[in-house]
Amino acid sequence: MRIRIPRKRIRERFLIIYELEGCQKAVNLTEFYGIRRMKIILNGRKVGNGYIAYYFESKAYFTKRGLKKRTVLHELYHHLVYSKKLSMPARSEEKEANVYAKAFLNSVCCDKR
Repeated sequence: MRIRIPRKRIRERFLIIYELEGCQKAVNLTEFYGIRRMKIILNGRKVGNGYIAYYFESKAYFTKRGLKKRTVLHELYHHLVYSKKLSMPARSEEKEANVYAKAFLNSVCCDKR
């Protein structure tokens, strides 16, 4: 099952809020999906070696290097899957999360950072 990308107005609002107020406020995009917001924690110690971000039970952990729009959207996808209690194999969830983040950013702007 695919989680649909919000309409353009909401995607643009996400990017503006991300730039002006930060990523924690921007992930209030979850209101669109009718779920609780995801908590963002900047703590590289919780993230495993070789990774830049990690999602676990409504919390997304990021390293300083990993706190980028695309990574935030990728982890947001995991939050959507977790909150909606969807059952997906891990590999396909990772693949869909990448597709979601890429499609979200490509449909709004050309800056993918």
